[in-house]
Formats: sequence, C-alpha cells, structure tokens
Amino acid sequence: MKKNILMLVAAMCALATGVFAQQRPIYDQYHFNYYLLNPAVAGAERCSHLMLTGKQSWIGKDGPSTYLLSYRTRLNTKNIGLGGYIYNDHTPQFNYVGGQFTFAYHIPLSNGSRYSKRVELDRQLSFGVSARLKYLHYTAVDGFDDDPANETDGEIMPDVNVGVYYTSYGFFGGLSFTNLIPFKPAILGDTYDYDNLTGFLFAGYDFDFNEFQTLEPSANFNFDVDGHMQMELNLKYMQNDQLTNFGWWAQLSYRHVLDPGNVQPLSLIPIVGLRFNKFQLAYAFNLTLNELASKTYGTHELMLAYSFCVPHRFCR
Repeated sequence: MKKNILMLVAAMCALATGVFAQQRPIYDQYHFNYYLLNPAVAGAERCSHLMLTGKQSWIGKDGPSTYLLSYRTRLNTKNIGLGGYIYNDHTPQFNYVGGQFTFAYHIPLSNGSRYSKRVELDRQLSFGVSARLKYLHYTAVDGFDDDPANETDGEIMPDVNVGVYYTSYGFFGGLSFTNLIPFKPAILGDTYDYDNLTGFLFAGYDFDFNEFQTLEPSANFNFDVDGHMQMELNLKYMQNDQLTNFGWWAQLSYRHVLDPGNVQPLSLIPIVGLRFNKFQLAYAFNLTLNELASKTYGTHELMLAYSFCVPHRFCR
C-alpha cells in the first residue's frame, strides 16, 4: 500500500502534462487509459499503470502542445482504487496546467465463472469521484485583446468529476460527468464562457479469437448542456502473447464533431503500439479531414506506459 501511494505522489509531482482543452478530450489514445475520461476506471484492474503522453497538434501552424502523466492503482486486499494525473495544455494565448486526484470504489459481481485470471473481476461495478484544479495562464495576442492591463495574467479554476464503470466478461462501458463546478475566469471577462457540464459515454466489447488474438470495437460519445456533441467509432486488433511477453495492436478511429459549422468536423486516427514485457509504446496520427489537412503536417502523439504487472490483456 505504501508503495502504491508513493508512486501516486511521484506521478502528481512530476513534470506537468495534459489531457483536456476546456471541455473536450484531445488525448487520442485514451482507449488505453479510459481513466482520463472516467474516474471510476482508477483501480478497476488489479494492476498499477504509469503513462506518459506527448502530443503536438497541427505541426507547421504553431498548434497546441499537450503533455500528460497519469498513475492509477488498486490497493491490496481492498476494493479501493486511486488515481491521479497532471497536465499541461499550451497554445500561444492560453496555457492550462493542472491535476486531478481520484478515489474509486469497486464492487465485484462475478459468481464463479472463470474468464480472466482473477474471477472476481469478470463482472464488476465501479464508482469514482475526482477533485481537480487547473491554473489558467492567459497572454494577450495582437488583435484579440487591446487592453495593456491584460497582457498576461493567471487564475486557478476548481472542478469535480464523477463516473460509473461496468465490466461484464468481454463488455465494458462507462458514463461520467465533468465541470460539475460552474466557473468563469474573471481575467478573461466576457471573452470566455463557463466550462459547461459535459458528459462522456463509452462502451466496447472484446471478441477473443483465441488466447492471443482479440478484436475490440468501441464507441465514445460526449456532449454538454449547450448541445455540443462529438462521437467516435473505433476498431482495434490486438495480439498479446504472455509466453514471450510481447504484444502489438493496431487501431483505426473515426471522430465526428456534430456541432454545426465546426471547422474540423471529421478526423481519422490510426494508432499502432507494441508491448515489451511491462513496457508499452504507441503512436497515433490524427488526420483532420478539412482544408487544414493540406496546410499542416498533421497531429502526432506518443505514449509510453509501464504496468507493474505483465498484463493479461492490454489495459484500458
């Protein structure tokens, strides 16, 4: 238990990293870390995961850069999960730096069927709640703010999110809500609206061809109280050989922003990854299907992860 808590503190105190741009997630590889969308996922597996991600958007156009470090674990002999992340999301005008601490509780529902190595995790219902703080540093950009008094300023913004997560053999799904504390930064005046209450709904299923091969379709839908919506469809193929401690995966995601008039409504995101023993390395390329695609070198994301066990299947 002491080791898990120390690892969590280390993750929260390391170099700041990132996952959200206001309400919408911009982290393309959340499929291997659903904790970033739903706090109930923290500790859902009896394994600890440390994940570091770096993302550079719209290369060639001075796009946003995002960095993230997360850690999640389950306390020994208990149904309690802990998690945390810290992040930095930077644009020429805005810089968000913040973190989150999560408490989750898991209720095993299995009754003797053996699907995984741990029977009690075959069916499970989980609940989670997180406290979050982020610091907004604002720098005026020519043409957007003509008041010299607003050239640079900062403000701390609090938030809370909650979630529920359910697994049943090959099925998994979750529902979470963030921005439960309405907050409007005073430093931005009328140029910035409240971060609206936002929901995330995801579900998927693992089809096992054999002990080593799995096909996983999944979908994610997020929405807020102002009617902004986004959906994502994913298909992932995995090979995971525990005898050789090697595995690999390939995924294709299709993202569609449903907001009328959005300048980047469609994206295709191919993802590839490798597992060597307890280490995982993955790369994602986000191709936005609009006129911006011909003016940039795309969006690139790298993920490096370490699991404190040899995973029976790739973590989510």
